[in-house]
Amino acid sequence: MTSLVSIIMPAYNCSKTINASIESVINQTYKNWELLITDDFSTDSTKDIIKNYQKKHSRIKFLENTFDKGVSGARNTSIHYAGGTYIAFLDTDDTWAPNKLEEQLKAMNENGMFASHSNYERIDSTGTILSTIHTQRIVSFNDMLKRNCIANLTGIYNSEVLGKFFQKKIGHEDYEMWLRVLAKTDSIGIRTSLAKYMVSQTSVSGHKLVAAKWHFDILVNEVKLPLYKAVFYFCFYFYTSISKRSKEKFGNIFK
Repeated sequence: MTSLVSIIMPAYNCSKTINASIESVINQTYKNWELLITDDFSTDSTKDIIKNYQKKHSRIKFLENTFDKGVSGARNTSIHYAGGTYIAFLDTDDTWAPNKLEEQLKAMNENGMFASHSNYERIDSTGTILSTIHTQRIVSFNDMLKRNCIANLTGIYNSEVLGKFFQKKIGHEDYEMWLRVLAKTDSIGIRTSLAKYMVSQTSVSGHKLVAAKWHFDILVNEVKLPLYKAVFYFCFYFYTSISKRSKEKFGNIFK
């Protein structure tokens, strides 16, 4: 008997993109999943779209926040109600390859590991591939301190073994959560692209310094590293972040 995978999807005013995200879950070759979509007080037709899918697919579950809790709050609502052995994440402007769950669960089971991640493609709003992000075969906690090695849309972990991990309402909430996951287990990577991440044009240009501050704050305030260690690991993050964005202009990223 196959294990249930709970897929966590926060939704907010995403009527233009959520259909593709949901369809990429429905089209998974691995069929034992539940999709928990928490609407975070949308004002467009997002809720109607989710409810229409729910009528057709019993594995899709519609949840609703009564006030805007932000992306971490929406994910946490879904995580609270998740009943699966495994927990995975997908946002409403991103999509999965059909074999995403099948390949990652196979790798975890064959290698006796409790978390997994994969390569993924960064695309723009037209679907044009900007770059392919190549991951390491094995990612440890120390690897994760140096840079964000696990994109949230590719990550999956065994909640039956590790417990559930809720996200904090801070910048880079997914990075902080995966640090806590990797404090308990290494993650095994699939080195083919199993997901597509849509790059928001509003986030590309203006928020690099804000993102850097979020990262440093996590190292100091959440991981509680001594200042000299936080600076050491932050230097790795800063270098790889700048390198990633510059190489994106010229082709794929190879790690």
